[in-house]
Amino acid sequence: MTKTILELADELEVTKQAIQYQIKKIDTKYLDKREDGAYLILSEGQNIIRKNMGFEVKNGDKKTDKDQQKTSKKTDKILLDDTVTILQSELEEKNIQIDKLQELLKEQQNLLSQQQQLSLQSNQQIQHLQLGLSKETIKENNEKLEDQEPVKKKKDQEVKKGFLRRLFNL
Repeated sequence: MTKTILELADELEVTKQAIQYQIKKIDTKYLDKREDGAYLILSEGQNIIRKNMGFEVKNGDKKTDKDQQKTSKKTDKILLDDTVTILQSELEEKNIQIDKLQELLKEQQNLLSQQQQLSLQSNQQIQHLQLGLSKETIKENNEKLEDQEPVKKKKDQEVKKGFLRRLFNL
């Protein structure tokens, strides 16, 4: 298929002058002239220009393009299938990790609950012991007071004795 300089420049996204420069380098057998004087570049000439400018050379064989497309589609499908398989395996791995973390969390919560129960029990025991100790202290204080009351009564009785009685211990 023949193209004008402008059409090829637009296709390759280069300037018209760049194509004109490349036309000067190729043989005239790859060029035709229209009646209005515009150059037409034949497909072989287009391929030479593409090659000289560093672009990918298009192959004129349509069957090859279709085969490449089929191969490309197969490769894409295989790549997609591989990607899906990898993602599924990673997802399964992450689910396993999540399950393990949930089990660990349950264990931690159970241990925390047990620790709180033990703390409560020990606090109750401490309160019980303090209460018992307080009762004992009260008893001891009462006993001391009772012991001190006879001494006090004696002193009171001695006070009631007269001066002479106390003096002569009568």
